[in-house]
Amino acid sequence: LEYPSQGIIVCDAELYSFHADFFGTGPLPLIKLEAAEANKNLDTVNSLYCFFCDQELKRGDIVHVFGGGIVCDIAAFAASTYKRGCHLHLYPSTLLAMVDAAIGGKTGVNFRSFKNHIGSFYPAERVLIHPDFLRSLPLAELRQGCAEMLKGHLLWNELPLPDFDGQLPTVEEILSHALYKISICRKDPFDVDTRRLLNFGHSFAHALEGLSDFAIKHGDAVALGMNMACDLSLELDLIDKARYTDLKNTLGLYPYPAAALDFAAKQSPEDILPWLRQDKKNSKKLSLILPVGDQIKAVEISL
Repeated sequence: LEYPSQGIIVCDAELYSFHADFFGTGPLPLIKLEAAEANKNLDTVNSLYCFFCDQELKRGDIVHVFGGGIVCDIAAFAASTYKRGCHLHLYPSTLLAMVDAAIGGKTGVNFRSFKNHIGSFYPAERVLIHPDFLRSLPLAELRQGCAEMLKGHLLWNELPLPDFDGQLPTVEEILSHALYKISICRKDPFDVDTRRLLNFGHSFAHALEGLSDFAIKHGDAVALGMNMACDLSLELDLIDKARYTDLKNTLGLYPYPAAALDFAAKQSPEDILPWLRQDKKNSKKLSLILPVGDQIKAVEISL
């Protein structure tokens, strides 16, 4: 991995601590962000705007972002809106960011606990995947990326399932999932057609994240959300029992944290619905990504 030659750096604070020899010796201005959902807000964006302004950042300069999904989302949103957009290079440091969050150009911050309620579509000019970053990743964080890989496998079964026992994925496995998402986002960059399928499990996941005040991590919430989507499909007769069992068996491979399972089991439809009504994909109806027959499709449900 080469140190950037121009621009400024936004870096995950924990990643910096693991690679201080790389980040600390370079000449570019650098700001560290704490990767916490509590920091994924407009106040943090404002701190980045102040940093950009203090460094006299030009539209032709590059904002280099090193971090996981939270840091990439925040910094990419700031870069997309500062002076109507600066050059953006992403260096995802978590598995979730490598296979999902850094791919496709979605940026955003949370608002009133609603996930990514404020954001933009702003694809990075370059996404540089450095797998060695994963060696310092805790198992709980590695699991979050495995959830997105599990989702990818359910959407297209030629994608490899992740190893749920903590084994790092190969470069080929990471790239296969990243390239799959790229192929979809190129056809539907603004999330109005086939790209919506990548939101499988996410509507319910965002509800669980918000209801738990983000105590449930995103990947865990996505895995739980896919289960909830399957349950709803069976209830609406969109799938038969055999298809339901097959999906649940695959989803059962995921190592769900006991506390997250317990929390999700206690949520009623009345708890979940207000969050679903705020989903970004809705039009006049509730838009959910659900299993339908042997496929996964967008389903419109009257509010």
